[in-house]
Amino acid sequence: ADAGGARGEPKAPNSKPTLPVPCFTPFRLREMTLENRIVVSPMCQYSAVEGMPTDWHLVHLGGLAKGGAGLVIVEATAVRPDGRITHGCTGLYSREHVAAYRRIVDFAHAYSKAKIGIQLAHAGRKASCSLPWAGDGPLKPDQQPWPTIGPSAIPFKPGWHVPREMTRRDMDEVRDAFVQSAKWAEEAGFDMLELHMAHGYLLSSFISPLTNRRTDAYGGDTAGRMKFPLEVFNAVRAVWPRHKPISVRLSTSDW
Repeated sequence: ADAGGARGEPKAPNSKPTLPVPCFTPFRLREMTLENRIVVSPMCQYSAVEGMPTDWHLVHLGGLAKGGAGLVIVEATAVRPDGRITHGCTGLYSREHVAAYRRIVDFAHAYSKAKIGIQLAHAGRKASCSLPWAGDGPLKPDQQPWPTIGPSAIPFKPGWHVPREMTRRDMDEVRDAFVQSAKWAEEAGFDMLELHMAHGYLLSSFISPLTNRRTDAYGGDTAGRMKFPLEVFNAVRAVWPRHKPISVRLSTSDW
């Protein structure tokens, strides 16, 4: 009923029809249609065990899906163990992880209208870091640190570990890890992928001239610095189902 007032008086002759609020209208990407345009961004929870999502993630992500958002995206999820930011970060680098994510995806699909995506990432030179509440700094020798890699041997901050400059073999291995994780994400039932090329993590650090000082084909001008990130994207796009979308998270400022 379209009443003009609380008592049902007729509308004034010059009143305009009520238009839908854009935020609550559907949005389509390829063959994925979101019920609304509210998206829950990836949020690191630092609560995984060896990359494995836990009950914490089921409740966290399931609750967000039930809250009515059109799309919920799982936190930055490492494609390799050494791509995690911390020991508590999620990963999708083994088949054992698939069932744990499938449980979360199935819950979201069964109990909400939300679509669910996952952000695939490699932390690069910002990996091997302690938990935020444990210092948020480079892991010390007694904290099980791991070697880090980057486009150039430039540490994130003074006092941080120096990443090893990646070789072409390293690039092949990282690219292939993204591809394998994308295949497992499809197996887990995710509706969408997001590739993390922001916040100074590995692919982001290739793009930035501040962190990419390479003199080969993967450095120099913008086209050179974009070459490896685009290579990763194209390889992932080739194995991800054509009807499902991929997004890329970018930083447009190096602070």
